[in-house]
Amino acid sequence: MSGRIENDEEEPTIRFGNEWIPARDAWKKMETATVVVEAIERFNDNFPHLSSPNTRDVVPLVRQRLKNIQLKIPSRVEGPDFPGEAAKLLETLPPEDVIDALAEKHGLEIDLMQLVQMVGEAAYMHALAREAVEFQLNLISPDQTAQLWNDARRPAPGGGLWTAQKVHALLEKQASAATN
Repeated sequence: MSGRIENDEEEPTIRFGNEWIPARDAWKKMETATVVVEAIERFNDNFPHLSSPNTRDVVPLVRQRLKNIQLKIPSRVEGPDFPGEAAKLLETLPPEDVIDALAEKHGLEIDLMQLVQMVGEAAYMHALAREAVEFQLNLISPDQTAQLWNDARRPAPGGGLWTAQKVHALLEKQASAATN
């Protein structure tokens, strides 16, 4: 059985401003906005005497706008219990390895967004939290983790790109869950 997901008409889209654009095209715009706002924030922190009300106000404004970006994902993948199998694999494997395993075993060709939709955000975030803890144990900083995940085009919670702050929040949530 070929499990290729063919949804040309239902490609994942993101509302960017007042326009819905393909998620793959929006990625670079979001990445650029995040890099620019982080540079402005560093400028404000390092040179407070040179910053202006505009440069101080733009950082939270852009971050809020990136958070408000909405994602529209096509309908769910149907078939044998792909969601259950994918969720089980995600308990021990990184998302990209789960995608590869499903392709090898079932011929199912999905992308990362379809995997997240299939297993749910909680299972996806749990897998990333497990990986973030492993990275931390190997002395990989939250900044480096964010860059790795952005390079892999892994969706971040709340939209936008991964930042050190989002990785740190994920680690804190994982730590508090482990103590409960």
